[in-house]
Amino acid sequence: MVAQEQEPLITIGITAWREGAQLRDCWESVLAQTDARWAAVIVLDGGHDAATRAVFDTLRHPRLRKVVLPENRGPYPARNIAFSLTETTLHFYLDADDLLLPESVALVLAAHARAPDAAIIVGDYEYFDGGSGVKRYPARVGPEDYLGGQPLPGPCAYRTALWTQLGGFADELARGNGDYDFHIGAAELGVPVAHCGAIFYRYRLGQSTKVSLSYDCEYHKTHEIMVARHPQFFAAHPRRRRRFLAVAYLRAAVSNFVVGDHVRGRGLLAIAKQNGLLHDMWLWQPALTAIRRSLFPSGIAHGLRALWRHAPGRRVLQETERLAVHGLPRTRAQRR
Repeated sequence: MVAQEQEPLITIGITAWREGAQLRDCWESVLAQTDARWAAVIVLDGGHDAATRAVFDTLRHPRLRKVVLPENRGPYPARNIAFSLTETTLHFYLDADDLLLPESVALVLAAHARAPDAAIIVGDYEYFDGGSGVKRYPARVGPEDYLGGQPLPGPCAYRTALWTQLGGFADELARGNGDYDFHIGAAELGVPVAHCGAIFYRYRLGQSTKVSLSYDCEYHKTHEIMVARHPQFFAAHPRRRRRFLAVAYLRAAVSNFVVGDHVRGRGLLAIAKQNGLLHDMWLWQPALTAIRRSLFPSGIAHGLRALWRHAPGRRVLQETERLAVHGLPRTRAQRR
């Protein structure tokens, strides 16, 4: 049963582009909240298709604000606009192809009541459409957790003041890793994070092709930008910068092998090695995770995981390069 309307305490910011009917499903998951203390903003990015625009035009609610961008800005600039229209203490950002659970707002507000100083409130993810399962996120993370990958989800609840304090999502990362950079900025400030203790987000695996292979080929560039944006964070530990870049350059290298640019792939792999990929054992598991996440089907991923456990780092890299050169199937499609 949905609760009676009350003064909003949290804004749900939805960013849409070409999700079509999925946008309606997303909106209906907002309407189904058991705690009605929410407002909503939907930002429709430029370059959207007719099907998504048709759904967008039908959505109406007294606590809903809608914005249409005249040109394609990318997901993170669109999220900045959603945050800028937020008048509540908290903002929950939601992708238009995903869903909230009925109790998502209630869980966030309860966590906020328990930990009023928390600037970020996270929960676990439930996968659907193309697979199932639950992604568990940690209740606590430390600086080193950010080096091998993004340890906390992008779509979650934020204190709106944190977005203001950090200056929003970086313009330089409009097309990817804007939330990764945002979380590093929050870690640099030492802001507290709280976990709501339950699943609060439904992530559509059918749209796990959200990042293009061309983006993966340039993946190292986003990490170089993040290093430049957060000098204090990466200078705090002598190996932190090298570890962060090694994983990124490996992911970009393998992506270039897959598309057939072996010369560039070898050059990027050499930079990953220069940053300690072979000799820093801490890097082995994060590096494999980066490979699995960006490129490999599950069968190859399992094989590489076993290889990683039982072989020296050099053999792992040689096998990774061999598989890539022989043409792994493309698993990521262009989103924007």
